[in-house]
Amino acid sequence: MPVHHRPPAKGRTSTSIKLALLEQISAASDRHQLAEASLAALRDVLSGDHYSAILLNLKVHTVEDYYLNHGWLAAKNRFWQAAQHKLTEHPLAQRFLSRQQSMVLVRSRVVPNPLWKKTWLYHEVERPLGVEDLASVCQITAADQALILTCGRCRLFSDRELAPLHSFQRVLTGLAPFCVGFAQATAPTPGLSNGAHPQNPASRLTAREHETLHWVRMGKRDSEIGIILHISPRTVTTHLVSIYRKLGVETRTAAALLHSRDCRPSASSSADKYT
Repeated sequence: MPVHHRPPAKGRTSTSIKLALLEQISAASDRHQLAEASLAALRDVLSGDHYSAILLNLKVHTVEDYYLNHGWLAAKNRFWQAAQHKLTEHPLAQRFLSRQQSMVLVRSRVVPNPLWKKTWLYHEVERPLGVEDLASVCQITAADQALILTCGRCRLFSDRELAPLHSFQRVLTGLAPFCVGFAQATAPTPGLSNGAHPQNPASRLTAREHETLHWVRMGKRDSEIGIILHISPRTVTTHLVSIYRKLGVETRTAAALLHSRDCRPSASSSADKYT
């Protein structure tokens, strides 16, 4: 089933839009939906002119290429052919393949512009599109699989513009254990018998932590949550630090998304009366 990228509804907050995009990632049922949803989220994180996603087999370097608003490329498409046969020549791909770990890479930070403009990749692939700089989020999705999200632009990226990209990459890493799309090609978890499932991280939260996270999901600030729960903002912060540790995430957005996905309706919480 294709992922539908709806335009933001009038009146929706930036936080609710980002949560909706991340929810699409967590709900992806296969790697193609994962690539489409992740690329839609990248567009909300980093402004650019061209967006693409590459599903890469790390063993044999075969690729599947997806362009936002154009779909999955056919095998005869010249951009697909460039990705399929020359991917390992791109400096960002070389850096990623040499380390094989999730990371953020920016072409202008890896190869200076004067040198880059002498390469065939610039003249044959990026120049025709008007791309002067390329930012990539490289994510390991399974034992031998990777997802590379790219944003190309007609001018160079600044450090300030790139800062949210690192947070986005960390959120993707945090989502990985909970996303079917990430785990599609992953072997069963060692130590689990057939039919067994790892413990739901949300079950480790206390009742007060569930209440706190409920109001985070509602878009409330720490001071507002403190008023609602009759506790100090500092105590709210303490609860959030504990929540991040138990869920294995680093941001409010990631914690709220995992809570909405994994928290069971039967869980008792006084916050239920406010929904």
